[in-house]
Order: sequence, then structure tokens, then C-alpha cells
Amino acid sequence: MQVIELRTGLQCAELQQRLPVLELARVAAELGREYGMGRESLIAVERNNHGAAVLAYLDAVERYSRVWAQGGMAGWLTTAGNKPGMVSRIGALLVESPWIFASKRLLAECRSFVSHAGGRTGAANGAHDDCLMAMAVAQAVRAEWLVRRR
Repeated sequence: MQVIELRTGLQCAELQQRLPVLELARVAAELGREYGMGRESLIAVERNNHGAAVLAYLDAVERYSRVWAQGGMAGWLTTAGNKPGMVSRIGALLVESPWIFASKRLLAECRSFVSHAGGRTGAANGAHDDCLMAMAVAQAVRAEWLVRRR
């Protein structure tokens, strides 16, 4: 999980922990409320894989109202088509605004993110890319949010 300041993209917090889906949603809602300073922060959940369950829990149990929606559906969908742009955005931010990244774990994942056979990208064998992809989603949502505000 990554918490960023929406206007600047500054990394405020990071959580890397294996949690059951319902606990993950509860913690996301808790962080959203904590960092919202009296109101709910915007939460962007990658709706791939178990993200649909997280989104359902946020809606039905947490009654969390500020969930990012894309194409009329709650959550962010990472696809083979948009992943390269998301990863490129992180690379550009590392060059243009390195001060926004505070996590050594995230930066280590950036260093071990590679191209695989067939054009796929991801963590090198034995490495992880969860923090990197969470930040890529956060920064992609931020970019779309900035465009929508104009």
C-alpha cells in the first residue's frame, strides 16, 4: 500500500505486509481516514485479482465513499496496455522529483525491476515489485486526477 499526497505526489506512508483480503481493506480504510485529516482520503484499489473483494468490502462494510473509479467501475485496472506507461511515469518521477520517494524498500524494488522475455516487465527472479506497482497505481491515479481537475 502506498499513501501519497495527491497534489505533489509525495510519498507519505507505505505498508508492505501479507494480509487477508478483508484485513487489507480494513487497513486501507483506516489509513484513508487517518491521512484524510477529518475526512476520507481518495483510495485507489487495483481491481485486478483480489482487488474486487477489497472494493466490495470498502463499499459494503466500511461504507468508504472516496474510492477511485475508472470507466464507470470502482478501482484501477492495470493492463498490458497501460502498465508500460505507469512504469515509465515512475522512472520519470525518479529523475525529475526524486525527493518525493522516501522508502528504501520501494527504491530497491525499482532497481530490481527488469524486462523479461516476451516484453513483460516485473521483478527480477527472487525479487518483489509490490511496492513499486502500488506506487505506479497511485501516481497513475494522481495523473488522471490532475487531468480531471482541469
